Amino acid sequence: GEGRIEFALAWLDGEEGFSQSYCNTVPTVQGGTHENGFKTAIARGLKAYGEMVGLKKVSAITTDDIMTGMVMLISVFIKEPQFQGQTKEKLANPEVARWVDLAIKDHFDHWLSKDSASSKNLLEAMIERAEERQRRKDDRALTRKSATKKLRLPGKLSDCSRTNAI
Repeated sequence: GEGRIEFALAWLDGEEGFSQSYCNTVPTVQGGTHENGFKTAIARGLKAYGEMVGLKKVSAITTDDIMTGMVMLISVFIKEPQFQGQTKEKLANPEVARWVDLAIKDHFDHWLSKDSASSKNLLEAMIERAEERQRRKDDRALTRKSATKKLRLPGKLSDCSRTNAI
């Protein structure tokens, strides 16, 4: 009754992903509510499945971890689309996000439970990405707190850099 949705997704191993979205065959280059609903559905589905199979580390996964390497194509057909801007680059119907979320999550949940081997591999890859992201964050924090940066004097006072007297 609300419209029709067509979608496809895949994760590329070690490659850059991309997303393309459409509303009534109009390319929405900047995405919009239909892309937001899609991403929410995939994230919620993966986390719920991970918790169901007992992977506790799944709670650390973010949407960015999921979107890394993901190829996403989504096309929605709705009666009264509301676009943002004159060039129709972004869909702005707020109800579309919830509708897309519900439609995709159901299909994605079925796929996850039907193909448990692929689902487990996918979850392990997402957990690995989340752990790598956390390691990089910890390394940056450690670099900021290094001893050499603590010893620098503020303002006009600075460490001597010249060793030869004039």
